[in-house]
Amino acid sequence: MKFLLTTILFLSPLISNSKVVAEVNGEKITHDELDAIYAERLLYPSHKKISKESVLNEIVHRRLASKKAREEKINSNDSVKAKIDGILHSELLGKHLNEKFEAIKISDAEIKSHYEANREYRTSHILYRVKALPTKKDLEQSYELMYKIYKQLQKKPDQFASVAKKYSQVATNKSGGDIGFLPHTSLAPEYYEAIKGKNIGYISQPVRTQFGYHIVKVTGIKNFKDIDKNLYKKIVFDIKRDKIIDGYYASLAKSAKIKLYKENL
Repeated sequence: MKFLLTTILFLSPLISNSKVVAEVNGEKITHDELDAIYAERLLYPSHKKISKESVLNEIVHRRLASKKAREEKINSNDSVKAKIDGILHSELLGKHLNEKFEAIKISDAEIKSHYEANREYRTSHILYRVKALPTKKDLEQSYELMYKIYKQLQKKPDQFASVAKKYSQVATNKSGGDIGFLPHTSLAPEYYEAIKGKNIGYISQPVRTQFGYHIVKVTGIKNFKDIDKNLYKKIVFDIKRDKIIDGYYASLAKSAKIKLYKENL
C-alpha cells in the first residue's frame, strides 16, 4: 500500500535525456515528463477528453502561472509556504518510509486482538452543541442542562428516543438519536471511551467532545464474526503505519534542538 496517493507535479522539470516536446521561457518540457503526467491523468475520471496534447497544454499553463506567481512573490505568502511545507513533508515520508509501509503485514490474529480490545457498538446519542471556543459560562450552562436530562433518563431510560427527538441538536434526533454501528475510529475518542466495555442499555453521563455534550446509549454490540474484516485490517494497518511515522519523527528529533514552552499554550 502506498503512503503517497498523488504525485507532485509541475514543481520542477523531470531530469531526462528524452526528446524535448516544448519550451516555456527557455525551460524545457521533455517527452518523459509528458508521458509520466499523462499516465497519471488517465488514472482519474475527467469530464474532458484526455490526450497528450491537452496534458502538454496543461503543463505549459502551469509553467506560465508558476512564473507569474514567482514574479508577484506569491511563493513568499505564509499560506503558500505552509502548503509547500505540507508537500515536502509528504514527499519526505514517502521517500524514507514507503518501503516500510509496503512491508506491513496484518494477520487475522492481530485483527481479532484489536477488535476484542475495541469492540464496535451501536449507539444512540443526544447532542447539545457547544461552540468551538466556549466560555466557562457556556460550558456550565450546557452541562447543567444535559445533566438534568441524564437524571431524567436514569429514572425513565425507555424515554431515550423521545428525549433525543426533543432535545438533540443533530439530524439523528429524528431517529431517536440512533447512529448505528460504527468502529471506534469513526467516533470522537471521548465518545467511544464513555461507552467502551459497557453493556447494551447503558446510558452515559454527559461527555464533552469537540462537538458539544453527548449523552450516549449503547443499543448493540457487534460479534467478531460479523465485522467488516477489510475495514479492521485497514485500522490495524494505520496503527502500524503511524507507529513507523512516530519512530521516524523521533529519529529526526534526536539531531534537532527543540524547546516546548507548554506553560504558554
